[in-house]
Amino acid sequence: MGMDKVIEIGVAVKDLDKAIKLFTEVLGAELGDVVTFEPYGMKYAMCKIGEVDFELMAPTNKDGVIGKFIENRGEGLHHIALKTDDIDKQWDDFNQKGIKLIDKTPNTYENHKFGFVHPKSFNGVMFEIIQE
Repeated sequence: MGMDKVIEIGVAVKDLDKAIKLFTEVLGAELGDVVTFEPYGMKYAMCKIGEVDFELMAPTNKDGVIGKFIENRGEGLHHIALKTDDIDKQWDDFNQKGIKLIDKTPNTYENHKFGFVHPKSFNGVMFEIIQE
């Protein structure tokens, strides 16, 4: 059990098109789909560099997760996503170890499960745990 690799780094941005251009033209990232995810009030684009996706996330409204994040903390690192083979077991382990979780139970979206660990648990870094 545990995590075996970093698969994604989430970056909160105000202007998605500008960020995509920067990541693709300057860093040579490979652009994936641009997706609107209304439950979080955001749209995002995956920009792959090597084996890691940079999830560039922009608010679609100021009251969404990313809108509030940018208002409170500005643009920048939002989360680091780690891959696990068994997120339910990982959640039990976090609970047993007293780790503060944002999601009480993992969420399901399309073909994967994911959940967020509170940044207060890991020196200000928010982790997203993903089971593909």
